Amino acid sequence: MLLYFKPTKKERDINVALEIVSELFASRVGKLLDLPIPEVFLVKYGEETGLLMEYLPDKASNENISNLDEIKMSLAFEEWILNIDLKEDHVLSKNGKGFIIDHGHSLSAWKPLYYIIQIIDKKVSRFNLWANEDDFKDGIDLLSSIDYNTISNILKESFSEVAESNFCKLLTKQIIDEQMELNLKILEKRMEYLKDGKILLTYEYR
Repeated sequence: MLLYFKPTKKERDINVALEIVSELFASRVGKLLDLPIPEVFLVKYGEETGLLMEYLPDKASNENISNLDEIKMSLAFEEWILNIDLKEDHVLSKNGKGFIIDHGHSLSAWKPLYYIIQIIDKKVSRFNLWANEDDFKDGIDLLSSIDYNTISNILKESFSEVAESNFCKLLTKQIIDEQMELNLKILEKRMEYLKDGKILLTYEYR
């Protein structure tokens, strides 16, 4: 199996750590919900720290993948985690199976608080994963199957793993506590808006 290693960014910025937390969280919740999101692992490779995942060689389309229904159902998940970087180029495939990659701009990563407030109740993805309204609603139903404690534990584990790797000295206990609270609020409010149809009503399906 070919693997792909993506080193962490070198900027002195807390968002470098939050990006990796977002990637780990999305991967783990995606696996729990059986969504087509690759497993990613935070590893040390030589002198570098970064994410390791299976190499996906091909660009996916709605005509060349066998799991199109799962891809389409994932739109609600991508909206729930506030992934502002979902685009068609981030849907890749291997052996005819599609996967959604790059979740580093999810949750609070690379978003000032004022921007989070602006977009918290709005559609944020730039690509609809070929989904229609029924696919979106199916995805919301799937999200409803996961409980708050599980979400909180996965998020906490993701923060702990990034903190233990120590590649970002800015990720202090105080920052972790603040970001845990903020991101749980983001997920709670996004779920609320998804369930009441507020985000669905802003979607244009093609």
